[in-house]
Amino acid sequence: MTSKRKLPGFTLVELLVVIATIGVLIALLLPAVQQAREAARRMSCSNNQKQLALALHNYHDTFGSFPPMIVRADPDTSPAWAWSALILPMLELSNAHEALQADKLTLSASAGTTEGKAVLRQSLPAFKCPSDSRSLEQTGRSVSGTPLGLSSYPGVNGTGPRAYYGPNGSTTGIFSLPNQGHQFRDITDGSSNTMMVGERHYQLPTNASTTFTQWAGTTHGTQSGSSYYGSMEIAGGTGYPLNEPQATNWMFRHWFNSMHPGGAMFSFADGSVHFLSDTIDLETYKNLSNRHDGKTLGEY
Repeated sequence: MTSKRKLPGFTLVELLVVIATIGVLIALLLPAVQQAREAARRMSCSNNQKQLALALHNYHDTFGSFPPMIVRADPDTSPAWAWSALILPMLELSNAHEALQADKLTLSASAGTTEGKAVLRQSLPAFKCPSDSRSLEQTGRSVSGTPLGLSSYPGVNGTGPRAYYGPNGSTTGIFSLPNQGHQFRDITDGSSNTMMVGERHYQLPTNASTTFTQWAGTTHGTQSGSSYYGSMEIAGGTGYPLNEPQATNWMFRHWFNSMHPGGAMFSFADGSVHFLSDTIDLETYKNLSNRHDGKTLGEY
């Protein structure tokens, strides 16, 4: 009579213990993976801002000033090129700049050309933060029937509460005047104490509405009032706290925000890039957007 040999294997209890252990390990691993991914996205965003800062410095070296906030057309209410479109050659995007003919045509005229249409609707990687919730296919408002590509990086206009086309007491930032760019000598608070470019993402989790920031330009050359187009499409103000939710005030589209946990990236006039916490003191935050207030800064 042959004896029956028991085959090796897991009991049901052992199998459940193994599954539970794997589940715990995955639960512990996922936050670490997400943190690593966000760290990589934040580094990429910092690099984008660094390139923008260097491009703005190169523009200043070439033309003797930073680019103007916008280049107004005739009439003033027409769509206008933004500061960000003017620095395309300094971002190694000369082909795009030539296709747009931004130095020869108005934004409306460029949007009416075959070459201009093709470029204007693009969401250029140089102007997109990887943490921004929008896709590369999403576009902003249209000019001459051509939708404009979105950007994550509006220029710093001043202390707000809205972004304005100067002159205005709140247009104290580097991008605050049409057809005229500021120079380094206008930054009397020091280039290391003055923000130049910030972040504003398409949509925050706390916000049911979206925000349009466009790299090519604005759809209205004088509107900086209560509407959701015009100056806020290319610049932002610091009148309210960083990452402030929509519920606080209707002017939320004029402010800076980001999907980075705890704050947002800003490039400064000296070419450096800093991550500002959304708990930063509001007065310090405003002072950083003001190029010539002469005030002592707090910690940030």
